[in-house]
Amino acid sequence: MELAAADIRERTVQAVAAGIPWVSLRDHVSDDAAFDEAASELIRQMRLVNSEVVVSVHARLEVAVRHGAGLHVGRRGATLPDALGADLVGPVGVSTHSATGAAVAARGGAHYATFSSVFATRTHPDAVPAGIDPLRLAADRSGLPVLALGGMTPPRARIARLVGAHGAAAISSLLFAWDIPRTVAQFLAAVSD
Repeated sequence: MELAAADIRERTVQAVAAGIPWVSLRDHVSDDAAFDEAASELIRQMRLVNSEVVVSVHARLEVAVRHGAGLHVGRRGATLPDALGADLVGPVGVSTHSATGAAVAARGGAHYATFSSVFATRTHPDAVPAGIDPLRLAADRSGLPVLALGGMTPPRARIARLVGAHGAAAISSLLFAWDIPRTVAQFLAAVSD
């Protein structure tokens, strides 16, 4: 099942209103102008319900700078040195898939890393899940706050937290939640100390 762009916006704003502290905007299909327009409106709506929400943008450095956001670096777009040299308001993070990748991100100056895919995920169905042990190694060896990504549910987020992840990032579990405020509360409880 796919969600329309308007539904994604609405559900994201609901999640922020329910307490999600950080949203990372990603769209590898839209051109820069369309992404910028959509990001602008979503960021405006999110900041209306929570002025403190942290926003990161995947790959698109100019959009992140323009909207006072952080940047998430992956295979596409800006590099980590580009991001660290830019006038970004928010954190700079890196997508990683191994303990070595997380350590490289730390040495490069990243503020955080995502580690994926921990579990099977609906957004990347062909990805082979790494599992908990590689996540633990990434968290232990990198010295960075590592966010577990991939197949996250509240119970899995708790497991990730217990093995050393700083937190968890979720897409499908939140966007497809029957009761977004309840699911947000469960995620926040799962990653609290």
